[in-house]
Amino acid sequence: MTDTPHTPPPDAPPQARPFFRWLARIELAIAVFFLFTLAVGVLWQVLGRYVPAANWVGAGEIARFSLLGITFITVGYLIGQHGQITVAVIDGIVKGPRGRTVVRAVSAILLTLICLALTWEAWSMVEDGFRRVSPVLGIPLGYLYLLPLIGFASGTIMAIGRLVRANYDEPDALIAEEAEV
Repeated sequence: MTDTPHTPPPDAPPQARPFFRWLARIELAIAVFFLFTLAVGVLWQVLGRYVPAANWVGAGEIARFSLLGITFITVGYLIGQHGQITVAVIDGIVKGPRGRTVVRAVSAILLTLICLALTWEAWSMVEDGFRRVSPVLGIPLGYLYLLPLIGFASGTIMAIGRLVRANYDEPDALIAEEAEV
């Protein structure tokens, strides 16, 4: 039996560029790190309630900052994996492949513009954030504001990638019918 290479159908979307795949992997790895740190911070808080000697107020701040990290680092990942909220009703109203392509292109353009605006705002927060520090750990807030900056910059890049691939039907990661069990 010989192995024949699998050829995708002619109307299948092209594979994502290696850059986008690597960026998604890096974002996911950072999100896993923050999830682990969040779990450790919360468990430390729980332990501190029952063992007063282990109580440390910095654990709560670490947990909050880790949640902040997960939230913003995954912005680009979710955009790249079609995990953002979409309005499937519009796809049902628009008829024909050209109409769906226009809807996907307009959606990607709007997503790119929104991410660019949020990236700009995050940059201004980073610039001004080094004047203040967190209450417990004394971390300059400018470092924490790097998380939204990185997340929205990645979201901008991924949205541009969605714009380039707007001509191809790509299913959303989760649709409403699948979510309702």
